[in-house]
Amino acid sequence: MISPGRAARVRFGLSVAAIVGGVGVLEWYAFTRGFRLNDRLPAVKLGAGPFVGTWHFRLTALIIPALAIAIAGVWFLPVIVERWRARHAIVLVSAMAAGFALVLAASDGWSAVIAPVTDTTEYWAGIAKARPAGDYLTTFLARQGGYSVHVRGHPPGFTLLLLLLRWADLGSAWAAAALSFIGVAMAVAAVGFTVWRIGGPEVFRRTLPFLAFAPYAVWQGTSADAFFSGVIATGIAMLVVAMTTTQRSVEVASAVGGGLVLGAACFLTFGVPTLAPLVFAIAWRTRRIRWIVPAVVGAGAVVVAFALHHYWWFTGLQHTRMFYAAGTAKFRPAFYFFFANLAVLAIALGPAAIAGLSRLRRNPLAVIVVGALACVLCADASGLSKAETERIWLIYMPWIVVAAGALATTVRRQRVWLGAQAAGAVLVQVMLVSKW
Repeated sequence: MISPGRAARVRFGLSVAAIVGGVGVLEWYAFTRGFRLNDRLPAVKLGAGPFVGTWHFRLTALIIPALAIAIAGVWFLPVIVERWRARHAIVLVSAMAAGFALVLAASDGWSAVIAPVTDTTEYWAGIAKARPAGDYLTTFLARQGGYSVHVRGHPPGFTLLLLLLRWADLGSAWAAAALSFIGVAMAVAAVGFTVWRIGGPEVFRRTLPFLAFAPYAVWQGTSADAFFSGVIATGIAMLVVAMTTTQRSVEVASAVGGGLVLGAACFLTFGVPTLAPLVFAIAWRTRRIRWIVPAVVGAGAVVVAFALHHYWWFTGLQHTRMFYAAGTAKFRPAFYFFFANLAVLAIALGPAAIAGLSRLRRNPLAVIVVGALACVLCADASGLSKAETERIWLIYMPWIVVAAGALATTVRRQRVWLGAQAAGAVLVQVMLVSKW
């Protein structure tokens, strides 16, 4: 007779094998078709399909700091997070995640940290044509087509922030790059706080270390989307306070604040509305909906403020869809990229997150993971994510990687899976040269 413990291990093994097999088929299709597509039609601009970039193995001494942080984190984080207070643990893991992203980016030299910022297609290059902030915003829709690729492909919020930094004499490429690392820390802190609020102390301590190390760290430190991710996660965390507090005044204040932050995030990226499934999944878990009205008031105030300066969000989205359809996207077949995007996501999340999906039924954070996966499917089906999802989908990835916490039933297992995540990040960094 098979013991219950052994039967559970067998079921877990079969579940992992099924998931790994499915991901393996997905990766095989994405890579083989991607190579053929890039050879046949270079205008798709993949290079390392399904990733954007080039394959180039480079192993130098500059990767040593990343390895040192990874080894130290894998060994010490599980014990430290177990012993420290939650707020102190969140600060530590947030700093370690930002540091890990920084040293990964710097493994190609310090110039590689700001190279994506100074690229002619990016935001920082685009502000050279920007007028003072007020004039820039009021004329943005009329002049949108004349800006750099990333400026015309997004709402004007991030460029306004860069203009503000320039006005404060902080308008360097390094200051713009610093926003990405700030966003990394913000995302870890906000997601970690949400995990503590929804899952409780035990689940929090098993899960938090996994937010420090994941392959998607390769793109976090060199992409404005990492900043977007931090702002969005902060707004969602504020809504979680409103959903879980017992004080009415705190509920209203947090809901309004969360609405304001998420409303502002809507003017950083058009992807914010696709996070609605995650927010409502958490609301279903907490069974609280009174926060919706004050949150809508907060978000609406931001929309009105931009509208008064002649930027209407829906018009901006319509213009962006037009520019997107006329650009590289017209060469990218939707059917292939629907699956290729998911293949990229699987690699970016890392082996622990993928294996953790097999234990969703036993995971108190399943509602978060399933909600985030629903967001991904919305974004994938929209047709506005044809490649480049290694950076575009950074806003979803931390919410999915919390699935790995279900694997950390002991400190030893936590270290093994953390090591796999960190190793995946280092491997991607030394093999792939990315634009971001």
